[in-house]
Amino acid sequence: MAALNGEWARVRDRFAAVLDRAKPGGSLEELGWAGWWLADERLTLNARERAYRHYRAARDAAGAGRVATWLAADLREFRGDDALARGWLQRAHRFLDPEPESVDHGWLALIDADFALHLDHDRRRAVAHARRGARLGRRLAVADQEAVGLGLEGLALVGLGDVGEGLRRLDEAAAIVATEPLQLPLSAGWALCCGLSACDAIGDFPRARRWCDAVQGLDAGRQLLGICRTTYGRVLAAGGDWAGAERELSAAIRDLQSARPGMAGTAFARLGELRARQGRADEARELFERAGPHGHVGLGELALAGGDARTAIQAAERALRRVPPDAVIERVPALELLARALLRDGDVAAAEAPCAAVTAAAEAAGTLYLRGRARLLAGELAAARRDTDAARRAAEDALDCFGECAAPYDAALARVALGRVLRGAAAERELAAAREAFAALGAPGELKAAGACGELTARELEVLRLVAQGLSDTVIAERLVLSPHTVHRHVANVRAKLRLPSRAAAVAYATRAGLL
Repeated sequence: MAALNGEWARVRDRFAAVLDRAKPGGSLEELGWAGWWLADERLTLNARERAYRHYRAARDAAGAGRVATWLAADLREFRGDDALARGWLQRAHRFLDPEPESVDHGWLALIDADFALHLDHDRRRAVAHARRGARLGRRLAVADQEAVGLGLEGLALVGLGDVGEGLRRLDEAAAIVATEPLQLPLSAGWALCCGLSACDAIGDFPRARRWCDAVQGLDAGRQLLGICRTTYGRVLAAGGDWAGAERELSAAIRDLQSARPGMAGTAFARLGELRARQGRADEARELFERAGPHGHVGLGELALAGGDARTAIQAAERALRRVPPDAVIERVPALELLARALLRDGDVAAAEAPCAAVTAAAEAAGTLYLRGRARLLAGELAAARRDTDAARRAAEDALDCFGECAAPYDAALARVALGRVLRGAAAERELAAAREAFAALGAPGELKAAGACGELTARELEVLRLVAQGLSDTVIAERLVLSPHTVHRHVANVRAKLRLPSRAAAVAYATRAGLL
């Protein structure tokens, strides 16, 4: 059949010609699928709405419910119209719930799971729906539904912190895709993209690369590649291939904007993260703003880099309000931002809870990358408590984790953190290695940060941290048992080394560079 061979344009033309004379529901459904694969929003929605009306007129509840199910998915993907999508999903239940269980109920359960997972962030409800879809697939011998159900369940379990069980579900889904015949061409990509998303969330980049290879081997259409390319771009960025990451993320945005604009938010956010690392803050801000809710953490990071800790705290709290407490993995980026912003704001006690939550999530994930991020954050907390030994051990642990999982940018950040707590030649060795790594990646802002930290003495950094807390020279002098004149001289030296015109400018620069 032409549809199964991916010849969607021929399918569209053939059915459009037939429909000039007659409008049977089945032909309209086929036309809708052709439009879906061609990323033709108007054709897809028009054909499916006509099919729905045909089935309603024919009192075919199963047909009407089936088409309503896919219309719900279409409206979310093409238009991002969540409210209308939920309305169509309710219509699907209205028609199908009274009917005996069938294949149509299996697809409805899987769309329910997808909505619960990605719109409501309700992973437990997503697990229940996914299990029902997989169970129906097994009972009715529909391999597609079993594979996608296992994929969605695995992704939801990973998000809940049950990583081992989730990955087992995802591996089983991949085995089905590799060996069993599927009814719908979209099923393979849907199941495999669940695995790719899970690996991305926990920082299991070697496994993510294997999933990427599997997805790239599919004849799955541009829209699936656009979704998966977003994750692949992050995998490349974490591994230090920033040029490759930029290609993939830019291509993902192009694909999704033309094919599935309602699903492009994550791609904008990922490219924004890369732009921020490249020191292109204005471009990053624009991308984060276009990302919608997916850009909240990125905007908060930019605010924090600019010295605005309060705005960063608000951005982190806004992001956390969207995600329930049991979604332990998804909350990690916002929790990291919240902890760092609280530390910059001087509220060390309040930063302890988000730091602990990140550590717990990293232990649940069990990946080197998340453990490294948790240890880096723990080191910042220890430094704020003036526990130099604990800060050094945490930075060393983070460096070991990032080195082992081949994340060079994060490893360079760990070297900067280590350089801040070491002294003399040891500190300079770490900072020199960080500068070299940043230069190789093309991270000019971070390169300056490593250099500036190396130029300032330990006492100058200590004075600068107290200045950033809004303390006067007299109060700083009392705390450090120095004369106000000596404190004033230290501040003047900091300004001279950083080539900045004022005390406030020195604090703002040091905050952006992560020196405080």
